[in-house]
Amino acid sequence: MAEDDFIYWQDVLEQVQAGRTSNLKCPFCYEGDVTISKIDRVTHLECMRCHHFIEGRYSDSDYE
Repeated sequence: MAEDDFIYWQDVLEQVQAGRTSNLKCPFCYEGDVTISKIDRVTHLECMRCHHFIEGRYSDSDYE
């Protein structure tokens, strides 16, 4: 993932952190639904249409 991609995903990440995880749209193609999966403390968000994705540890509780 390019550093600039994080800027595009910022709005989606904020929605996920706020608990709004339904009807998320891809910030790249604007058409694909974003799926969310979590393995241990790593969260993976991916567009089902264009397959852009971001993953990482995004919650404050992940750093305790």
